[in-house]
Amino acid sequence: MSTESLLITLIKHDRFHEANAMVPGIAQLAVDKGYDNLSAKQKAVLDPFLTQKCDGVTDPGGYHNHCSATLVDDELESAIENDMYYGGLLCPSCVDENERYRSEREGLERE
Repeated sequence: MSTESLLITLIKHDRFHEANAMVPGIAQLAVDKGYDNLSAKQKAVLDPFLTQKCDGVTDPGGYHNHCSATLVDDELESAIENDMYYGGLLCPSCVDENERYRSEREGLERE
C-alpha cells in the first residue's frame, strides 16, 4: 500500500477530526496529486498522522501489555480498518494476542 492509500483510509475513517481544518484538505491534495508532490511544509503537517502507537491489549486477568510497537504504512492502514472490531489500533502481534484471548474465552464458554 502507498502513502496515498493510507491517507485515503485516514480520511475515510475521519482520523483528522481533531486536527486543524487544513489537515484534511492537505491529505486530499496528497491523494489527488501524490504525497511526493507536496511541499516540505505540507508533508510536515501530514507526517504525524502517518505513524501511530499500538494501543496494546489487556489479558483476561486485567494486565495491559503496554505494547511499544509503532504502526506505519500497511500495518497502520490495517489497524485503522480494524479499529472498531478490536477497540483500538493494534499491531499484528497484539492482534494475535487478542485473538488468542478471544479463542480461549470462547473455549471456556463452550464448556
